[in-house]
Amino acid sequence: MIPIKSFDWYLARIVLGSTLLAFAALFSIDSTIDLINDLELLDKRGFTVQHVILKLFLGMPQRLYDLMPTSLLLGTLLGLGNMAARSELEAFRSVGISKLRILWSVLAVGVVLVVISMAVGESVAPTTEGYVRNLHKTSDMHKIAIRSHHGLWVREGNRFINVKQIFTDSRIAGVWVYEMDEHYRLKWASFAKSASYENGTWKLSQVRRSRVSEEGVQTYEAEEEYWEELVTPELFNVVSVKPEQMAARKLRTYIDYLEANGLNTQRYKLAYFNRFAVPLSGLAMLLLAIPFVFRPVRTGGFGQRMILGIGIAVAFNILSRMLGNASVVYGLSPLIGAFSPVLLVSALAFVAYRKLAWL
Repeated sequence: MIPIKSFDWYLARIVLGSTLLAFAALFSIDSTIDLINDLELLDKRGFTVQHVILKLFLGMPQRLYDLMPTSLLLGTLLGLGNMAARSELEAFRSVGISKLRILWSVLAVGVVLVVISMAVGESVAPTTEGYVRNLHKTSDMHKIAIRSHHGLWVREGNRFINVKQIFTDSRIAGVWVYEMDEHYRLKWASFAKSASYENGTWKLSQVRRSRVSEEGVQTYEAEEEYWEELVTPELFNVVSVKPEQMAARKLRTYIDYLEANGLNTQRYKLAYFNRFAVPLSGLAMLLLAIPFVFRPVRTGGFGQRMILGIGIAVAFNILSRMLGNASVVYGLSPLIGAFSPVLLVSALAFVAYRKLAWL
């Protein structure tokens, strides 16, 4: 009998190698499409070949997170399909290794890959995507003096503005405004916990302003203030953070802020739950597809298995988008919008295993 550890390591190498091969193929296709689009920006907005290459490189962590579920599905079908074609799976079963034992071994590899993709998606991808946003619209970046982990610095005339966070719904948080006189001496220092752009006016919340003069410093506080000018609204198109690209920790913090101020949180809650549902979707699709690998080779070869995998991935993505958008539009629970596709596919997999007498 084949030692269990040797079997696990052998199967892990097969599945891992096939998954990396599938990821390389998907990454190449996705990157080529983006590369063609970016090449159209050459000589426009100051975009250069170096920008295009750097943007492609910086986008790798986010692509790893986005493509891992589909890569895991296709890689497993590819690896196990080749083993089935060589009758290796039947050989394993002949020495006492059950289908469920093979399933658990494949799932163990899947869990490791999912954990790695989640770690990259939470730690590396948000940072690199921030640099990508800076590169994407070079023409507007001349307004930005510094962008780092301390926030964004913008100059508007004699005012220097520091913004800690910028979001796609025309909201900013942690705003410091330093206003200078004609000799560049500090005249006003203002802080607002948050600000939103509404109907051509900036609404600042929890404002504290300090006026600096020869007589000393005078401080004023207000719950709300309305400013005609703060930062140009076009800045949101350059450096705003999409909820789908935010780490779960930052999403949770911003959701708490929105709830505390009685604001709509649907889109951000959906993005928050999707940070966990998207990686799990790879395991759910994997569970649904594995039984088809054990069908006799004459009933469906390599091509049909790949078509099956692509079909499952496309159908799942369409279903996820539909239910996610429906939860936002109709006010359904974002938890349902994020996890219902995973639960539905898992339920279908359970029915398939029962029908095939695996369980």
